[in-house]
Amino acid sequence: MKTILLKMAFAFILEFLLTTSSAYSADEDGVIKIRLSYKIILNPKNLSRPRLNTQVGEKVRDEMIQEAVDEMNALMASYWRGYRFELDEIREIGALGGLDSDPSHWFDVDFIEADKQNKLMSRMEAAIKANPGQYAWREDAVNIFINQATGGAKWKCRDMIVVGPDSVSAGWVQLHEIGHYFDLRHTQGDLGVAVHGQSGEGYTTPGDDKVVDTLKDLPCWNRDEIAMNNFSIKYEKLDPEQKELVNEVAENIMSYHFLKPIKTNLQRLTEGQLDRWTDTTLDFYRRKVRDGRTWFVDRQTPGNEGTSAYPYDSVNLAVAAAYDNGGDIILLRPGEYHEAVTISKPVTLRATRKGPATIGVSFVLAEISAK
Repeated sequence: MKTILLKMAFAFILEFLLTTSSAYSADEDGVIKIRLSYKIILNPKNLSRPRLNTQVGEKVRDEMIQEAVDEMNALMASYWRGYRFELDEIREIGALGGLDSDPSHWFDVDFIEADKQNKLMSRMEAAIKANPGQYAWREDAVNIFINQATGGAKWKCRDMIVVGPDSVSAGWVQLHEIGHYFDLRHTQGDLGVAVHGQSGEGYTTPGDDKVVDTLKDLPCWNRDEIAMNNFSIKYEKLDPEQKELVNEVAENIMSYHFLKPIKTNLQRLTEGQLDRWTDTTLDFYRRKVRDGRTWFVDRQTPGNEGTSAYPYDSVNLAVAAAYDNGGDIILLRPGEYHEAVTISKPVTLRATRKGPATIGVSFVLAEISAK
């Protein structure tokens, strides 16, 4: 049995991969993998892949999908929560003719526009449930469909995302929809896109995204308007902490601000949003798509479930709850955990960006920090 006690200052993150003398588990890299299954819907006329809406009109390539996954992973890695997307497969689906029950029937449907009138995504979902094999449906992965007509990406039904050809390599677009998949709302709540000069709900009154650390927001607001509506002063007059709160919303992956340049590594998720995401991975329909789980520990908010709202108040309780087969993460909120910890199973210890966590007794401490 090994017990590792270390101290590291000024670190982005200190990960512990603590195991017995036996070999590491399959998840020895200390991340929780979220499996992605892409399905490319083929043209019912000639079984060709969708084409980008450009002069060249090149076909969707596997490399474009990989580019999006890499972009999403760059953002997730920057938060040190230990989540990583795994491109599990790319499948081509559809047949000549595109009958109602066939995947190619949906090749030329713009789900963003059409779904406003006749709930076409619900009809496609019903077709998938009736013929899961035809649609290469996976219960153990996030199912992402690529068709020709959809302008952007769309998540509407419980379990499916549709992406258009021009968003195939846009990780920030897909991560927005995957955020919805894990129960994140828009920063303005359930309201749509709002522009200046209009009135009514969604244009003057912010909605609620149910996350405690995001400010009131509307898509039509610039930084000054976000600042004025939350702090009653312009952005340039805010103190650094207030500016950061405004930026967290203005550049948020779940907002509709679309600040330039639009790249995932310039977008944000708050700690509260990540907490909500993490808890949603425990849902019966979501836990199948990932490996491992996160256990929260917080001395200031004791609970008995290990979730973000009801965390354990002791590292030892979280270690005892972690599964023996590895892949779990113990996420420590800031504080000093005065306890002797012996770990005899493969787990990873991480700290949040809110501050360091110190574990140990007497003069031997292990400090874990994330930036």
